[in-house]
Amino acid sequence: MTNRRKEDMKKNIILSVVASAFVLFASCQKSPVNSINEVGYLSFSEFSLDIDEEVDTRAAAANGNYIISIYNADEDLVIQKSYNEVKNNGNKLTLLAGSYTLVASSSADDVPVAAFEQPIYGVTKNFTIEAGMETRIGELTCGLVQCKVTVSYSDDFLAAVTGPCSTKVELTAGSPLEFALNADKTYDQSAGYFAVNGNTMTVVFKGSINGQTKTQTKTFANVAAKQWRQVRFIQKVNEQGEATFDILIQDLVSDETLNNDLEVKEEIIGEDPDAPKGDGGIMLSLDYEGGCDLEITDLQNMLIVPLEERDMQIRFKATVPGGVKKFTVDISSTNTAFIAAVTAADAISLDLISPSAANEIIFDVVPFPHGNELLGQTDIAFNLDTAQDAIINYKGVHTFTMNIVDNEGCKNQIPVKMIVE
Repeated sequence: MTNRRKEDMKKNIILSVVASAFVLFASCQKSPVNSINEVGYLSFSEFSLDIDEEVDTRAAAANGNYIISIYNADEDLVIQKSYNEVKNNGNKLTLLAGSYTLVASSSADDVPVAAFEQPIYGVTKNFTIEAGMETRIGELTCGLVQCKVTVSYSDDFLAAVTGPCSTKVELTAGSPLEFALNADKTYDQSAGYFAVNGNTMTVVFKGSINGQTKTQTKTFANVAAKQWRQVRFIQKVNEQGEATFDILIQDLVSDETLNNDLEVKEEIIGEDPDAPKGDGGIMLSLDYEGGCDLEITDLQNMLIVPLEERDMQIRFKATVPGGVKKFTVDISSTNTAFIAAVTAADAISLDLISPSAANEIIFDVVPFPHGNELLGQTDIAFNLDTAQDAIINYKGVHTFTMNIVDNEGCKNQIPVKMIVE
């Protein structure tokens, strides 16, 4: 036998051994307990899916059309089946060992931002799969994942209606639902369902009352999923004996599991005939320290210049003799890119006392004082020196309108403008 044939035989023997090893490895892969990708099972044998009807008694019972979605620890969707498909699969799903989140929903579609008569119920549960073991999901109860809103009017209010009216309700900016109130006193009694992307609901009324066009805007805080906000319009009489109207939450139905404060805090944005007259001495004033080369002399015409040309301080203070009760900032601009950036931070209308988590981005850029500690303060210092570094990139006029209400109900609205040329 030649040396060449001996070498070829060695190669063939080595290849055979390697091939056998691969076959053995592949056969091991089929074992659920001893495999490298160890798997376990999620059992639905004792699974039940009920509806919590605390919010909406017209809810349909949970059925086989519910969608079961399972996400891994990286929030990747790994399984999505209808409840019927799960039952037809022996009430069992096979998963790799690890941590997961199960989401059951009455709809396979995304929750609509705002829609009439489209309630969606769901529930979320975390669980862990262990190799070769069976995890039982148990009983789950679905709750409303939206905020339900209905609109109604008192008899006295309806008696004053002399033409078509409408009430717009909005939880997500730019996506309101409109509830019609007709001249014949009939009105839309549909239920609106809103995705909860923030915690504030705005109600805007416009229509013919006693032969005149009336408008009013009011906001309600602490909005959350699993709530039913029942908006009601009532007629009232002011100190001058004139008939006016008000918007209130007549009742608030909420799942007990929320365990939240059910008190409805109101913020009047539109004209309130019962509000105290005057601004209560609320004002903004310049608050300079020494050593600044470029001084601002007018808060409504601040010219922001490039960094290499300035050593500028933007410092002022709000004086509120009656103590701060509400402090919001409305932001507008002639620059669409600036507006887009502010909108992304949920800060077009910024509540300095109760900001949302998304607002933290805007505070990194424009460091407004904020938080519950502002309540009751009579002097609030603003230092916006660092805001220039970001704002200088946006040409145009940027207006920050300060809306301040004191504990007596007096209020003032003061614009602060930054101009970038």
